[in-house]
Amino acid sequence: MIWRGHPWITPALAGLAIEAVALAIVLSWVEFATGITFKAVGSVPLLVVTYGLVLLLWLVGSFRLALVRASSHYVLRGSSLEIQHGILSRRIFTVSAAGFSDLQVIKTLWGRILNTGTVMIETDSDRDLRLRMVHDPIKVSIKIRQVMTVPVVRVSTHEPMPVKGTGK
Repeated sequence: MIWRGHPWITPALAGLAIEAVALAIVLSWVEFATGITFKAVGSVPLLVVTYGLVLLLWLVGSFRLALVRASSHYVLRGSSLEIQHGILSRRIFTVSAAGFSDLQVIKTLWGRILNTGTVMIETDSDRDLRLRMVHDPIKVSIKIRQVMTVPVVRVSTHEPMPVKGTGK
């Protein structure tokens, strides 16, 4: 095994937390500006309900990211790349060097800042396989390219067949 990885969710989790805090600040400001901050929803002030909903949104997003990490697994071996998806049921895609066609690295602006991105592999069967949220995708793509572009040579232990017309 040359490389093993999962989606790197730490930057996405930090971004989600920043978005939740920003949303809470904006909603609090709107509630204070309109004077409805302490109006009750049931027996709970609206501000507390707002923070509770923002926290719930953050928890749902965090759980989704945790599922993405738990359900995806990438393994680069000496002659193939294995991509596994699923938790209860498992789908395993194995790309050998013979089935490899193209390799592409996709990095957004935030991906360039945080050194994360997607490695997309196109196979000879026109299927695009994606390794999402990869930490240091350039380094990973170099390793994949090194494995996938090495020609596979098999050595036979049998005697060579005689060439026709030479008597040998």
